[in-house]
Amino acid sequence: MIINLTETTTDEIVSTLLSEGVSSGSRVLTLVIDTDRDGLEEALVAAHGASLDHPCRVVAVVSPQSGGRDDADEARRHNGRGPGGAVGHLDAEIRLGHDAGAGETLVLYPEGEAARHADTLVVPFLLPDVPVVTWWPDTPPVRPATSPLGALATTRITNTPSQPDPSAALAALAPEYTRGDIDLAWTRITLWRGMVASTLDSVLCAGSVRGVVVAGEPRNSSVSLMIRWLRLRLGVEVERVDAPEIPGIATITVRTDSGELVITRKDYERVVITRPGAQRPQVVTMARREPVATMSEELRRLSPDLVYEEVLATFAEDHAAITTTHEGSR
Repeated sequence: MIINLTETTTDEIVSTLLSEGVSSGSRVLTLVIDTDRDGLEEALVAAHGASLDHPCRVVAVVSPQSGGRDDADEARRHNGRGPGGAVGHLDAEIRLGHDAGAGETLVLYPEGEAARHADTLVVPFLLPDVPVVTWWPDTPPVRPATSPLGALATTRITNTPSQPDPSAALAALAPEYTRGDIDLAWTRITLWRGMVASTLDSVLCAGSVRGVVVAGEPRNSSVSLMIRWLRLRLGVEVERVDAPEIPGIATITVRTDSGELVITRKDYERVVITRPGAQRPQVVTMARREPVATMSEELRRLSPDLVYEEVLATFAEDHAAITTTHEGSR
């Protein structure tokens, strides 16, 4: 069921929730989504899917700047005033039942002055005594932790894989990292990291790793994170090779004293492990991760990922080195 409210207020939305008998008793968190009209429905599909494992209230704030609403231009022409000259303007949807996953979903469409105070709009809908998570499924703010909606949350999720240059987007976020930030590019390689760790266990005990080559999609931020994680954990040089025909990571080749150990993405469901001296490759099930799975993992964690923090710091160090080089050449 979807209830549409036009030119509404936060008080009216709260009253409507109460009249519909909405209870917050079983909710484990509030998920705030900062998105635009183009990305709204896809984001809600992932959020509602994840809510089946983590019942939550979803509050989606739809940005007017890229939302394509006709009255957005009208609001700007009136110096921040909405239709009819009133300061600000808020439309909303309340989605319940099968339209909202395991919880209720509020979709807010602020315009004019209301859009400049999205945090004030959201506060009345935050559930008491449960964590707040803010997610940017599209373009993230420069510094998530101090952005209006990010400041409300203890966990802030960005999604650099959605950007035109994901690796550059992640590198831009790195210097502004605050504990509690996480990016879904990292969550996407959870299974890869587990696979690599278990496969290399015996090799690492022998201390015979000489180098690693990671082949994957150009500018892919998950590939960039995997390379830095391997460098930190193995202490060897890790080379990157572009494989534009494969989304994400295509192959990880580990050079050892006894030959090459190769983990290759065979298809969307399986990887193949070829060990030195083995008679035949080993085929292992490892499906590519969908947005619902990555969101569900992060909503389950809700605590700082210290390994991610360590790996992301290498992006910040690279950024600092480049900045120093540029300043020194002036």
